[in-house]
Amino acid sequence: MFKKAQISAQTHLYRSGEPFKTGAVILDLSKVNFQDSPRIPYFEIETNDKETNLIYKMQKDDVVYGLGETLGALNKRGKIYQFYATDDPLHTPDKKALYGSHPFMILDGEKSFGLFIDYPSEIIFDIGFTHKDYIKITIFSKDLDIYLFECDEKLTIIKEYFALTGKPYIPPKWAFGFQQSRWSYFSEEEVRYVANKYRELDIPLDVIYTDIDYMDGYKVFTINRETFPNYEGMVKDLAQKGIKVIPIIDPGVKIEEGYHVYEEGKMNGYFCVDKNREDFVAAVWPGLTHFPDFLNSDVRKWWGRQYKIFTDMGIKGVWNDMNEPSIFYTPTRVQKLFESLEKAKVEENELGQKLSLIQEAIKNIPNNREDYKSFYHKLDDGTLINHDLVHNLYGLKMTEAASEALKTLLPNERPLLLSRSSYPGLHRMASIWMGDNMSWWEHMLVNIRLLQSLNMMGFFYTGADIGGFGGDASPELVIRWMQLGVFNPFYRNHAALNTRPQEPWQFDEESLNIMRDTVRLRYALLPYTYSEYMNSVKESEPFIKPLSFVFDGKKEKDIEDQFMYGNSLMVAPVHEQNKKGRYVYLPDVKWLNWTATKFEERNMTVYKPGDYYIEAELSQIPLFIKENNLLVLTEPMNYVGEKEITELWIVGLVTSQAVYTYYDDDGLTYNFAKGEFGHLKIEILKESNDFKVQVEKEDPKNMIKVNKIHFEIYDESGNVVKKDMII
Repeated sequence: MFKKAQISAQTHLYRSGEPFKTGAVILDLSKVNFQDSPRIPYFEIETNDKETNLIYKMQKDDVVYGLGETLGALNKRGKIYQFYATDDPLHTPDKKALYGSHPFMILDGEKSFGLFIDYPSEIIFDIGFTHKDYIKITIFSKDLDIYLFECDEKLTIIKEYFALTGKPYIPPKWAFGFQQSRWSYFSEEEVRYVANKYRELDIPLDVIYTDIDYMDGYKVFTINRETFPNYEGMVKDLAQKGIKVIPIIDPGVKIEEGYHVYEEGKMNGYFCVDKNREDFVAAVWPGLTHFPDFLNSDVRKWWGRQYKIFTDMGIKGVWNDMNEPSIFYTPTRVQKLFESLEKAKVEENELGQKLSLIQEAIKNIPNNREDYKSFYHKLDDGTLINHDLVHNLYGLKMTEAASEALKTLLPNERPLLLSRSSYPGLHRMASIWMGDNMSWWEHMLVNIRLLQSLNMMGFFYTGADIGGFGGDASPELVIRWMQLGVFNPFYRNHAALNTRPQEPWQFDEESLNIMRDTVRLRYALLPYTYSEYMNSVKESEPFIKPLSFVFDGKKEKDIEDQFMYGNSLMVAPVHEQNKKGRYVYLPDVKWLNWTATKFEERNMTVYKPGDYYIEAELSQIPLFIKENNLLVLTEPMNYVGEKEITELWIVGLVTSQAVYTYYDDDGLTYNFAKGEFGHLKIEILKESNDFKVQVEKEDPKNMIKVNKIHFEIYDESGNVVKKDMII
């Protein structure tokens, strides 16, 4: 059944049938030599006409990592996961599927390996749920590619996966600043007020989003000129304050005569069609819509040209949403509901029984699988393919359209490009956020786990809606989430319609002050964050890592609410209500406790490995600098690029020798790929009661403007030496 090809020394491809070319893999497989393979190592294979099953017997201590955007523990044992992209706004623990499909897993045990299944429709991973000792993976097809990574090292498996699917997306440097959004700011006046309020209160900010209400009747690529009479002027004025405006874009095109996007798509046959080859009809925000056929390259080019309305205004990024694609209803589904209601005309004593049937019928209206099976894509070669067979690619292909267009519309500029739905490969052109979370403490833990699992998939630049999207948030929850958000590369406060506003000034004065200090800490960390991010991409190593990816102890595999942010800093966020501290496990080495929010106030204590209760008042975040590693900071600013970074603060616990390479480039272009970047190599050597400091600069393009470095170096006893150096 399977054919086998060797991709690298540690990666093998097992192919069955004629797989659909998803675009996930960057390698040219057309010249790969296949040989018949009776089996796939590690797995028992079961097949029939409708499905392929891979079965693996786990050992007691095996840990399963990966699977990207899925709910549940970081260790994926004990649950069923469904990969079929869905718009589900209620992320409760029982949910099996979310917006993205990331069928890449790592088994860490006596036998360790990685597995990536390149198949664009439904896959079920039953990882010790039906039977606690067995993995059963069900692919509902015989046409698929399976990549097996045979390696004992988790980080090496991830490197091999990135070699196969591409290195992670690099956003502009300003995208690491703080971002504010709401569904919705209903007018230009509101957006300007929010921008001015941030500057008035001295809270750093780089981005404001406009959600769906900036549009004219929710029609994509339009502006409501009654509420946003001078959208382009607003963009220009906010840019003068250092604030970028990012608009949301949905795929659904309203069916309306005279509307240019609809008319162009209709005339050129650019929409998905039904079984009669008529344009498929579904309802989303504008009402009845058509869906662009993004699997067709001509449609992607046409769609990409539409973004020019925004780039001409000076907009530097796009927020793609609703691209699973989300379906509120179809006329067919509504008709079936009316038929159910007609049948429900019964006597009063039967009402309870019938009411449950009606409720079930209503619940099944949005995002119904039968609706996804009822429309088709026209591929470049003219063949039709049922959407259900390629469902998980829709968000990827919409984002590909935007990515390719922005390369032309914003030549040599890095855009901020987000998508809600995703598939492997999207990580090299854009990134994702974690969707419609809730203002629940439990969703802070979801945020922490997803940060780690999505980084394994290559989505380094990711994060959750700070404070929670749905529901009303308390000031304490927003503060603690803002603190966690400092260590989300994508750092955005976003809330839903009819929920309590979450901007920092919406609460009491103390909360406002804490939130301001928290955001300022994020900006103080910018040199470290950017250096570590760029180095992680270069080395194909996750930017955010579980402790078990860095330390070998057994206990680290059980810890899911602490993580490494870069190589120097361990973060242990407080994520429970009313807590004034938390228990923390410090593995393997000594750690410098920097439990603080204010950049200016640091209270350092050295800890040996072990378990500790760390006090953390509402204004404090438990942070730990790893022994013989360094943290690099600067003075906070109002927005990224407001001023050049001329001074650095270096903080660390050095017991022998520590080396840190500070990286910088222009932060805006792709010129770094041509060698236009600079390095400062900072080396600290412990000598009795003092430290020897050496700094080497490699900066042929004069990218680094640092001329002064402040050192704050601790020894194992907690003694500190402070030095300044002019360079």
